[in-house]
Amino acid sequence: MHVSIYQADVPLITRRKKLADLLTELPAALHERARRYQFERDALHFVLGRLLLQSGLQALGRGEQLTDIQYQPSGKPWLAHTFFSISHTDDRVLCALSPDAQVGIDLEKIKPVELAHFKPWFTASEWLAICTAPAPLQTFYGYWTRKESIIKALGVNLNYLQQIHLDPAQAYVVAEGQQWHLRQLELGPDFAGALCSGREVTQLNWRCPFQ
Repeated sequence: MHVSIYQADVPLITRRKKLADLLTELPAALHERARRYQFERDALHFVLGRLLLQSGLQALGRGEQLTDIQYQPSGKPWLAHTFFSISHTDDRVLCALSPDAQVGIDLEKIKPVELAHFKPWFTASEWLAICTAPAPLQTFYGYWTRKESIIKALGVNLNYLQQIHLDPAQAYVVAEGQQWHLRQLELGPDFAGALCSGREVTQLNWRCPFQ
């Protein structure tokens, strides 16, 4: 399957455009939702995520628009003919989309955390692998982003993390009776990310529409 990942560097973009300027590039129907955010950073993440998706939809040329987005009972957004997933953290936003099969993407800024707080979300073997790794923090983020990408593809909540059992020797996991393919994303030393897809990715393209 083919997947495109669109990315945005928040500081780079906001040096050139203000939130109000970016908002004008979205359909008017989305303006009110963007204004509901209490903090400007959260509004920026929402607006940039939708702008990335808009760029991807235009590139696919299937005629779908942001105003066609619907929502599952779980809150997961979806389109009739395009599979997509959006994730953001601090200064970066990613949007994965594919015409072929479901996708889920997760992005995290690597920063110190109290690992023990996250133990309940991992199996015994996963936790052992994290704690005994040469770089436990980076290993934790690797596991965490893969698990998060799966629940985003499935459209379920965080409680489902406990039902996911990752085998580092396998590039896939079985969840809800389906095989999901996993790929750790190379995002530099400061970020961790993972892509989950309903089929094996044979072509992955990166796009930077704001540069």
